[in-house]
Amino acid sequence: MKRAIFGFAAAALLALPVLALAPMSGLQPGEMTSAFEPTHIAGPDKGTETCPVCKYGNRPAIQVWNTGDDQSNIVAMLNHLDNKVANSKHELKAFEVRVTSCEACVSDNGEIAKMVKGGNVGITQIPSTSEAVKAYKINTDGSVKNTVIVYRNRKVVANFVNLKADKEGLAKLDAAIAKVDN
Repeated sequence: MKRAIFGFAAAALLALPVLALAPMSGLQPGEMTSAFEPTHIAGPDKGTETCPVCKYGNRPAIQVWNTGDDQSNIVAMLNHLDNKVANSKHELKAFEVRVTSCEACVSDNGEIAKMVKGGNVGITQIPSTSEAVKAYKINTDGSVKNTVIVYRNRKVVANFVNLKADKEGLAKLDAAIAKVDN
């Protein structure tokens, strides 16, 4: 019996470092979003530097901060969000915020925009040196591919790091969206 308890305790202690190594990124639930001015590559505000937080105010919204995610994962997530925005009860908004290594860089956002079917999701970019990256606590370490922030009334309700656009990941995202778009 003592061995079983010791074995369980040892296993629990070994799991702690794994939990501690999970990457942290983005504003956490309860924190407030702030203004920032990304360059809009596609979507409702294309060609502007409109602040999505300011323009869409207290509406429910999702920001997908892309710091190096696989294109197929981002496209799947944005198409899922495009459908959610199109069928929203409360004018849900969604944006990809592409974090780039330089201010003048326009990466493959144009290609991604062509792959997002409905045009309801804003595709934006912002340099990694922007104050917004710091204000939103976005981790730009290579271990973080994306940070998804779900909020309403500018207050964060959910945060996901390295969200996969698979059945399980999208179910978690849908549950968070249901909390803000009800």
